[in-house]
Amino acid sequence: MVQNVQRQARPVQSNPTQPKERPLPRQIVHLSPVSWRREVGHIIVAIVVMMAFGVGSVWLSNRATMYNEISQQKATELDHLRNKNNDVKEQVSNLTSQGRLNKIAEKSGMTLNNQNIKNVK
Repeated sequence: MVQNVQRQARPVQSNPTQPKERPLPRQIVHLSPVSWRREVGHIIVAIVVMMAFGVGSVWLSNRATMYNEISQQKATELDHLRNKNNDVKEQVSNLTSQGRLNKIAEKSGMTLNNQNIKNVK
């Protein structure tokens, strides 16, 4: 029994006649392409494109608002100028009315003789 215990306790010695095991050379393992890698790239590109469209639409909206404000200002200026022009036309028609011209002519000593007026076509 004691001998059995000693046999079990002894470390196993390598057999000198067996050749030493050589380590295997390292092999390069080529991994297959990951299927989701291309999908992630497409998702990133889609996100960037959507962000570009978002920024572009906000920029265009701001430009449109700015040009609408400028257009409203120009329309207001145009209305003021039209009103002023109409006022000036009314003044011209008042100043060149036949009654006013007759009064001015009488003050200057002129008379209107209808016989001297001829229509020319």
